[in-house]
Amino acid sequence: MKKPTLFKGHTRRLTGLAVAAGIAATAIAPAVASPPLAPTAQPAEPSALGEAAYQRPLGLIGSTPCSTHDWQRCAGDTSEPNTSPFQLGNPMAQPGLGIPLGGLGAGSFMINQAGTFGPWNMGGSTNTNYEKRILPQAAIHIREQQPGQTATTKTLAVNSSEFGSVLPAWSTLDAGSGTYSALYPFGRIDYADPVPSTSVSTTFWTPIVAGNDESSSQPVAYFDVELTNETSKPTNVSTMFTFPNAPAHVGSTVQNTPSSVPSVRTGYTSRETEDHSNKITGITLGASSPANTADSQNSEWTTAVRSEPGQRVTYATSWNADGDGSDIYTPFSATGSLPNSALDGSNSASALAVEMNLPAHKTQTVHFVLAWDFPQITFGTAGDTSWMRRYTSFYGAREDAQNNYVPGSYPGNQGFAIAARNLARVDEAKEAVERWWKPVALDDTVSPAVRMSALNELNQLTFNGSFWESGLVSTPHQSDVPRVGAAVPGTHLFHTLTGGGWADAGEVDVQGQMAIALRELFPSIEADSVRATSEMIAQDPNGRVPGSPGFNPPIDGYIWWQLSAPWLLWEKSTGPAAPEDTFFDRPVKYLLRTYGAYRSSGNDSLLRETYPAMLRAWTHDVQPRIPQGDTLPTEPAVFASTYDVMGQSGGVHGVYNSGLYILATEIMAAATQDAKRLGISEASALNVDALNHTRASSQAAYEAAFWTGSYYKFTDAGARSSDVFVDVLWPQHVAEQLALPDINPPERVAAHLTNTFDLLTQVKDSTGHTLGAPNLVPSGGKPYPFLPNRPREVGFQAAEVWTGTNFEVAGTLIREGHRLGRPDLVADGNELAEGLVHQIYSPTAAAGGAYAFNTPEAWNGYDTTTYRAAYYVRALAAWDTYASARRQ
Repeated sequence: MKKPTLFKGHTRRLTGLAVAAGIAATAIAPAVASPPLAPTAQPAEPSALGEAAYQRPLGLIGSTPCSTHDWQRCAGDTSEPNTSPFQLGNPMAQPGLGIPLGGLGAGSFMINQAGTFGPWNMGGSTNTNYEKRILPQAAIHIREQQPGQTATTKTLAVNSSEFGSVLPAWSTLDAGSGTYSALYPFGRIDYADPVPSTSVSTTFWTPIVAGNDESSSQPVAYFDVELTNETSKPTNVSTMFTFPNAPAHVGSTVQNTPSSVPSVRTGYTSRETEDHSNKITGITLGASSPANTADSQNSEWTTAVRSEPGQRVTYATSWNADGDGSDIYTPFSATGSLPNSALDGSNSASALAVEMNLPAHKTQTVHFVLAWDFPQITFGTAGDTSWMRRYTSFYGAREDAQNNYVPGSYPGNQGFAIAARNLARVDEAKEAVERWWKPVALDDTVSPAVRMSALNELNQLTFNGSFWESGLVSTPHQSDVPRVGAAVPGTHLFHTLTGGGWADAGEVDVQGQMAIALRELFPSIEADSVRATSEMIAQDPNGRVPGSPGFNPPIDGYIWWQLSAPWLLWEKSTGPAAPEDTFFDRPVKYLLRTYGAYRSSGNDSLLRETYPAMLRAWTHDVQPRIPQGDTLPTEPAVFASTYDVMGQSGGVHGVYNSGLYILATEIMAAATQDAKRLGISEASALNVDALNHTRASSQAAYEAAFWTGSYYKFTDAGARSSDVFVDVLWPQHVAEQLALPDINPPERVAAHLTNTFDLLTQVKDSTGHTLGAPNLVPSGGKPYPFLPNRPREVGFQAAEVWTGTNFEVAGTLIREGHRLGRPDLVADGNELAEGLVHQIYSPTAAAGGAYAFNTPEAWNGYDTTTYRAAYYVRALAAWDTYASARRQ
């Protein structure tokens, strides 16, 4: 393999690359895993994406981690789907996943570590979990011929048992013949000599640009194929991009729990279009039929290429996607070009080829793009609730004053327009991505492991059921009050799924730890989310904060794996708040996200819009939970907070919720002071001095209840009261992020972190890496053992290491170490983060690196292969680690 070009400094643009790709409407068989990956199979060269990039040998994919505990499909029971998210291995972790391509809410797919196209997650109720399929017709191919020599043709993909195969007539690569690199939103494959004289690489990426809604919503994937003649003679080189007229959804391939929700896409068409001014040629594969479902009707896939000097473009508008691939491979292999016509009448697949005479020791880049126009996303078993996707508003779609789609405003059939617009600005788009990405990717003051996890976990914003709308099209779920998201013109609702087998979208308690990523990178999304949640609070009969905008009980009971009508149907409270109510952290996390969005944006109008709901949540969903005569909240034995099954006694004061209550008083004092300055009338209901008095008395009670003299204990009484809890200091951590007063005295912060770190991280693997910090550890003792069958009453989650929590705790250690002048705490934070990243990504860890790009919610504190809830959104807290570690 040729040595990749490395970045030098912060100004050099990414070099291009060529990707092997194929995605199929063929299901991936989860029970058939690739052979375990040998620990010595490491990439030979550093990545061109920099030292922080994740790297693996192309197509060498390990096994699914399989615990000896409890039910898992990989342990042999494949008789029926497992529909209980509490079960271990639900959904199963899948090794070999990679970078997803596609904008926020646009639908997306991964280029996996075999170089093929899949899995897929185009969104909607059919995709609570992603679809385990590839497209065997989708690939990039290379042909080389030197004068007087026989031509060599290769398909830049590896057939694998984990992801399936491309078409049988194609000559594929051997496993290990290249290096896969990933540092979101960029992925890269450097191929190991696929043809004799030309080095080949592919960079694949989507223009995710912090703070730029238009760019970040685009339904596009760039493939920059870099070709270098390594010889002293000119070489004729061609590359071809093939793609099928594929369905957006295949319900039977949905991971773990197949979907019965139909998605019909028929009536195939194909056309060739050129943008002569920008030298762009595209083939658009469409589908139009009265039989099509709303998510597929008048939808399009467009492959396009921008020719550079010396490059000649040819095409085939149709070839047989259901054949063996020889019909398209034969002319390309023979001449390196295509006939500029259809090879059959099926309109089932297209191809673009670019041919060039490459001078000795010269490099050229071929700029391919895949764009798609699937303008509507649907929900419900009948697909009867439909929204326009966010990107459509940049191609003509309009909304009325209530943010409903204006019928007929979207012109439709925009596949080529999307492809051409993005290809014409490919250089500018890459530079825009790099302006926010490079300062993170190349920040040598921060551990490479922290940078890698911070960037790669952002993939969930595009892949994990990502929804971002530009107007409601239709729904049967009308009400007599304005719908959520209709109050402020220009509001665009967004959510990702909780993941891990749950359909719930945008859960307030879970996603609190990812708020900093949205606040810093996509502030418009965060602002719109808190506006909409404020509307929910205003409409709730008891003024309470909802669990999420996508919870199902309003119709026919809760179904784990199906979203009915998020943002239209949501769980309203059934009674007023009272002491020992569940999930105390929901109202507080709403307050911190709302205040954080306002404070970071400096947008006074946002406080005007949300303060009434903040006040309602405070008076109706926070204060009533404090018992008469008490200064701290009491909590139930289960579901007291996001740490929902921990085994504590009921009726006690808990350190986590008590810290959050103090944080809430600080937020309300600060927000009310600003609201009074702005003349917001509702602010007259609160006295800032009284709030500060409440905070002071609660802090005194907190210290008396939980401080032991050396650490803060879990609860003030009952079962597990003296245990060390992993997330004691998150309220303090957030207070620092929001520039609010300290909740915990600095000297006790330092003592707690110093005196608990070794206890929490005492379990190491054979390589010396920590397995992470479990939720609870007995003071002076060992982590709790695995609890067979995890009965809730004994608190099975106490024994678990929660990955998202650990990322945030690592950030707390690093931030406090910097603030308090304690380099030992910084070192502890880096040790925890690097151990966590090792367990997720490394092939030498017990899970074999199978958690890469599907990080689970939790694993057992002694055994990382005993895991729960793969692909869980809380892992986005990895951005918190980076935000704490970077230069402040």
